[in-house]
Amino acid sequence: MGTRTGIRTTRLLGAATAVAALVGGAVACAAPAPAAGAAEAAPAPVDATCATLVKVDAVPPPAGDPSTPDPAAVREWAGRILPLLDSAVATAPADVRPSLTALQGVLKSAATTGTAAPTDAPVVAQSVNQYEAWAYDHCGYSRVEVTATEFRLDGVPATLHPGPAAFRLTNRSTANLYHGLLIVRPKDQAMTVAQVVATTPELLAQQVDVVPGATTAAPGQQGGMLVDLPAGRYIVLCPLGSGDGPPHLMRGMVAEVSVA
Repeated sequence: MGTRTGIRTTRLLGAATAVAALVGGAVACAAPAPAAGAAEAAPAPVDATCATLVKVDAVPPPAGDPSTPDPAAVREWAGRILPLLDSAVATAPADVRPSLTALQGVLKSAATTGTAAPTDAPVVAQSVNQYEAWAYDHCGYSRVEVTATEFRLDGVPATLHPGPAAFRLTNRSTANLYHGLLIVRPKDQAMTVAQVVATTPELLAQQVDVVPGATTAAPGQQGGMLVDLPAGRYIVLCPLGSGDGPPHLMRGMVAEVSVA
């Protein structure tokens, strides 16, 4: 959902890397890892639910430091998502409705208390993963399969059509590393991948706009995210780091996609 407040990330893009989310790393449940591929056409959409889920994922995370979110900001954020989630539940097919209903309870609590759920709360991680996977399989978005290894992102297409897209990340790490996906749009559209890699995280945060929504996946697992991309140049990257090492993007986990 613009849905993951507190993924396992370095401070890579400051508050921006706290990927807009419901609460928690939303690490996917184990699943067989499909082969990576380019963008492909998806099945016919379940229109109302699919359109709403993209809006849910587009809600940015609470303002401020993602590690200690301000209660007022959390309440405001939850209040923005709840009407959308209510709408999605009202139109959702039976196979995805339980996941969305479970998230309603989490958001209602956040809207009341100003406290986000623990970042690894099972109900959040499982429910977000389930609705992201459902959207990937049933909505008429462009679909992108990305495979993460050390230190590569394979499957990011060179081009995408403008509009909604569903990304699925499969982590095939052989070094027991978490990997993630974050999409940014350089403010200077001439900025190259090489320049992104060579820029410090602190400076990079000032030079890009973060697309709400992101995902992480543990080794052998999957994660997903929904985004709505206008025309432009975007950089897909892994914002996570390993120990005290640099963010994975600075080690090659970065790719460019042109939306046109």
